[in-house]
Amino acid sequence: MNDILLLELDRAFKMCSDCILHPEYISLINKLNNIKLSKVHIDYLCDKVISKKHIWEIRFEHLRILLLNPSATEYNLKAFYYENLKKCRRLAMKIFFIRGYAIYASEEELIPIMENFQKSLEKNHDYIDYNYILSVAGLPYLVTEYGYDCFAKSLEKAQEEHEKIDPLLRGYFTLNQNLEQVNLLTHEELRRRMGQFVEKYKNTN
Repeated sequence: MNDILLLELDRAFKMCSDCILHPEYISLINKLNNIKLSKVHIDYLCDKVISKKHIWEIRFEHLRILLLNPSATEYNLKAFYYENLKKCRRLAMKIFFIRGYAIYASEEELIPIMENFQKSLEKNHDYIDYNYILSVAGLPYLVTEYGYDCFAKSLEKAQEEHEKIDPLLRGYFTLNQNLEQVNLLTHEELRRRMGQFVEKYKNTN
């Protein structure tokens, strides 16, 4: 790596844990949002996205840059997104691999993928996943950006399945258009809800 920023990133990444990014690393990686990405930048981000050494939230932070920096589309990442959306089990990540794949894919190519995604929604009611999927950066973005029927049907299905999640677990946070987490509850509201949830299910057992 002869890029100075990448050398700094490589150094700072060693200070990160498996589940928390070091503040210095966050500051450095955010610089990639606003520059023209080179092939070495793309390779670096892709390597971090597919890394098995860190939790998916850390991998998502690198995927976010690939999706938001316009210069990333100058590189053909269709196969990268496709291979990873096929392997990804976490729906919160999968929907954003789909978002990346949609940049290059036709509607016909996306239809079977979204049909499988809808089936996955029926089996998965993890409230964290739905905060990502139903955020303005998730399925609503895909519906607005492309207008494909397969996206609209998937959004309708996600909203339907979301209603099956306990209300006390819904609406904790969302993502904004920059794929950044936005908390919807105060710490006090969060503690109160979690207490109510624990009491609710403690009394049913």
